[in-house]
Amino acid sequence: MPDQAVFHSPRALIEQAGTITIPELYEWHAEHNADYPLFRFHDTGEVKDVTYAQACKGILRAARYVQSLAGSASAGRKPIAIFANADSITYCVTSIGILRAGHILFPISVRNGSAAVAELLRRTGCGHVLVSEDEHMSAVADSAIGELEGVSLHPIQTFDAIFPAETPESDDNNYDLHVEYSVDDVAMILHSSGSTSHPKPIYWTHKRMVSRGTTPWYGEVDLTGYVIAGHGTPMFHAHGVSLYSTAVTTGIVIGVFPPMNPPVFPTPENVFEGAVAVNADCIVTVPPYVEEWARDRKKVEHMRRIKGVWFGGGELQPQVGDRLASEGVSLIIVYGCTEVGAVANVIPASPGMDYAYFTITPWIQTKLLAVGDGKHEIVILSPPDCPLPVVNTQVEGIDGFATNDLVVAHPTRPGMWKLYGRQDDQIVLSNGEKTNPLPLERVINDDPHVQDCIIFGNGRFQNGMLVQPTAELAIDPANEAALAKFRNMIWPTIERVNASAPQQSRIFKEMILVTSPAKPFDYNAKGNIRRGPILQRYVAEIDALYAGVEKSVQGDISAPFVWDAESTKSFVRAVVQRVLMRALPDDNADFFRSGCDRHAKLSASLQATWIRNTVLRAVRETYPDTAHRLPMNIVFKAPSINALSHAVLGVVQNSLEPPTTSVAPQDLIDLAEKYSLNLPPRPLHLRQRQQVKDTVLITGTTAGFGCDILEHLLLDDAVEKVYAFNRPGPQVMERQRASFRQRGLDQTLLDSPKFRMVEAVLDVPDFGLEAAVLEEVRSSVTHIMHNAWKVDVNMTLPSFEPDLKAVRNFVELSLSAPYVEMPIIQFVSSVGVLRNCQLGPSIPETRLDPSSAMGTGYSEAKWVAERILTNAEDSANLPTVIVRLGQVCGDRNGYWKENEWFPPIVKSALSLGCLPDMDGTVSFIPGYPAARAFTEMRKSPAGSILHLVHPRPVPWRTIIAPIAEELGVPMVPFGTWLGALEQLASQKGAEVVEQNPALLLLTFFKRKPVSLLNLETRNACAESNTLDNMDELGDEIARKWVAGWRTSGFLPPLPTRH
Repeated sequence: MPDQAVFHSPRALIEQAGTITIPELYEWHAEHNADYPLFRFHDTGEVKDVTYAQACKGILRAARYVQSLAGSASAGRKPIAIFANADSITYCVTSIGILRAGHILFPISVRNGSAAVAELLRRTGCGHVLVSEDEHMSAVADSAIGELEGVSLHPIQTFDAIFPAETPESDDNNYDLHVEYSVDDVAMILHSSGSTSHPKPIYWTHKRMVSRGTTPWYGEVDLTGYVIAGHGTPMFHAHGVSLYSTAVTTGIVIGVFPPMNPPVFPTPENVFEGAVAVNADCIVTVPPYVEEWARDRKKVEHMRRIKGVWFGGGELQPQVGDRLASEGVSLIIVYGCTEVGAVANVIPASPGMDYAYFTITPWIQTKLLAVGDGKHEIVILSPPDCPLPVVNTQVEGIDGFATNDLVVAHPTRPGMWKLYGRQDDQIVLSNGEKTNPLPLERVINDDPHVQDCIIFGNGRFQNGMLVQPTAELAIDPANEAALAKFRNMIWPTIERVNASAPQQSRIFKEMILVTSPAKPFDYNAKGNIRRGPILQRYVAEIDALYAGVEKSVQGDISAPFVWDAESTKSFVRAVVQRVLMRALPDDNADFFRSGCDRHAKLSASLQATWIRNTVLRAVRETYPDTAHRLPMNIVFKAPSINALSHAVLGVVQNSLEPPTTSVAPQDLIDLAEKYSLNLPPRPLHLRQRQQVKDTVLITGTTAGFGCDILEHLLLDDAVEKVYAFNRPGPQVMERQRASFRQRGLDQTLLDSPKFRMVEAVLDVPDFGLEAAVLEEVRSSVTHIMHNAWKVDVNMTLPSFEPDLKAVRNFVELSLSAPYVEMPIIQFVSSVGVLRNCQLGPSIPETRLDPSSAMGTGYSEAKWVAERILTNAEDSANLPTVIVRLGQVCGDRNGYWKENEWFPPIVKSALSLGCLPDMDGTVSFIPGYPAARAFTEMRKSPAGSILHLVHPRPVPWRTIIAPIAEELGVPMVPFGTWLGALEQLASQKGAEVVEQNPALLLLTFFKRKPVSLLNLETRNACAESNTLDNMDELGDEIARKWVAGWRTSGFLPPLPTRH
């Protein structure tokens, strides 16, 4: 390895002068850093350098060659294009040589076709093109200039011509190359990728080009002396330009392939080998290469030892990135755009598990514009002293460049952002649900039968997909048999995508279009599909697809000829099975527990809408005057074939009212009895426990409150083992780690030998576990903490029966323990069971009548679960501790989930212009200490009922006043606020609801929220020191909530200042 000279930084020169250019910086280095390496490569068994002194001699030769073709810049500065397959050193030196000659550098992507090249040459008035002599480049270039006048093609110099073995002394003189530069003149023309049309030229000044090179000065790491492996970086790309612009400002050494003609074609293998050969500190690459390297244990070890793997140009698969990051690989996202330069900080010191997130470099000024759903678009502001190459918007009167890139905020680290996708790539269905197609398309493109695909659906009722098969599988899409065969061929991949995608993004088989061989996909300069033009070419086929499917959905399933009980049930069954694409176990099976809306978080699922609309069409055909009586939420209210059939028949025959949520208190008692009868006897032979420490089984740890409980248990020295029961699914441990990371918890605890993740189905006998696992749990567990529970305010009591089955299963597990002392079941109930309590000003910690819980399926089901446990306690001496959890107000970092009742009040204040002032107190409790208190309560006496709410409630004004101050809105009497909200409810449109989420809870606000009730906590405080000593809530935590909501995008951010 060559000895590396000391680097003398030009920073003072750049900052003081402000008038220096890239070619002048190279000549400065030739004098002050003559022996310092610019390039490093491995060739014929040794590592070789190209120093600044050598590079500048090559630059002068390239400049003379350019002047011999285009003349002196004094006669007029001209764009000189490079359209060539050349090695990195030759390409870079030629590029700087064009600048040194005083002309304008114009690197053109070798991935462009002749039409795109011709358009770029025409638009820039370029008359000279340096072309490599390989057949493909020559043919494309010849075709491109065929109809252009005054364009000449010239061979690009080879490495040997630029760096001859022997040169005359006169060749080193630059007296004949005197050039007068103006830093505000155009130095370089880059071009856009051409995703939606032909590539567009982008003009960079000398000042902007030098400024781009200074970006690392604003980062967290001094890159001086770093060898950056750029073996796979194309030098015609903005990333390539940034490498040789950054080299002269920071002293990085660029690792490249050895110069050859034709050049080395990069592959994952030779790029990695090249980086190792030059002893690179960092590797610049693309996600597919990282994903390939991650398969090789030795490569992972090497990546772990170096200082960083920089990736950009696409998303790194989370499962790969998480694994590499957890093993110590420093993954660093590179994000920028041709119109601006770097946007992400270059570079962070310790990305860790937050590798997918970035901070915005202070090199630029930005605005983050909220676009809804917690997403923001990055807008770069144009500085007057160094304007952006492209301006396409104004923000607060300032010119800027709207990147069209959407980002989401880090859940706990303000100022950190993750790329979500392109704004124009987002699909918004007609019902307002959104799809980000890119991650789904990437998985589908991995199918060996698929060349490429595009998901579409903007403004439609569902998504569709256009697929281009691989060349050998091309079909005539008009051939129905061939189309069906190809759809079946790729269907396993689609099912895999559907299993992990948001429910509204699911692809139905009927919605798959296949390309015609006569209209193949075309690609931009980056090798990406040109989404817009392709979809435009297929607009007729897409329209026909939707028309056909709509007709099929509405007319394929015939309405009953006679609306009687049997025919109505047959019709409903056919509709449900058609939408769910599978049969249900029986006619009493709950849709929402059998696949319908399993992943969606929206209140009305796409499947429920389809079921209702198909039923509505059939009813309208035969009873047009009755159809309007079919409620919008009928599927939620009657979520089984039997229930829905009964409800529909009642509407049709006008003999029954549409289904409602109404249940009687006796129904709750009866349901609890159903799951309390016929308890199994204790084992005949019982023994005393020998273990000293606790072994805990806990459910629902991959999110929220359960996540915090899990950390406290793993930190507790009195706990020797924790079994975490969570629903089966792909990457359950990855889900757990991600939750720990998002909530600011210690991920290393998950590697503790005391922790075991168990994939369990809670509502089936024996939890679906293997006999050996079940026996291990049964013979060791001392405490069962049951936290997992379906949370959906739309669901009625019958839809919670799987949760109640799970409670019964844990009762049976505790009873079956082979010890005299049964495991205690500690159940996370809810203060919602107190919603109608009439026991006076202070509600005691005691058993309650079912009438106290009436009103929502959620609170009713929690009461039933409490009753099942107390029934088992009374009849079988089962030890239980019921903990009624109150309103949790944020995690360890202060972030409060927006889908609860309080955050919508805050967001709606931005439109209403006020916040409600109420009498009474609130007992909100921070999540992390609440979880610790919950773990302490496991030692409570059997039969305890505890209120886990803040023991020192504070006036409502204590927490609402600082929020009003943060938002700059007044507080008004609650009645005034509610009246304003009701008036707003009369307005229509999804945007109104999006900006005012409190509208969705209007009925809730008309009654007193449970969190405002006065609950006794004497017993709870006696069992938990954490709860007993909890500090009162105040200004600080309220302002922390606001900061968290700003970070997540729920509230607009404060203006960004750099």
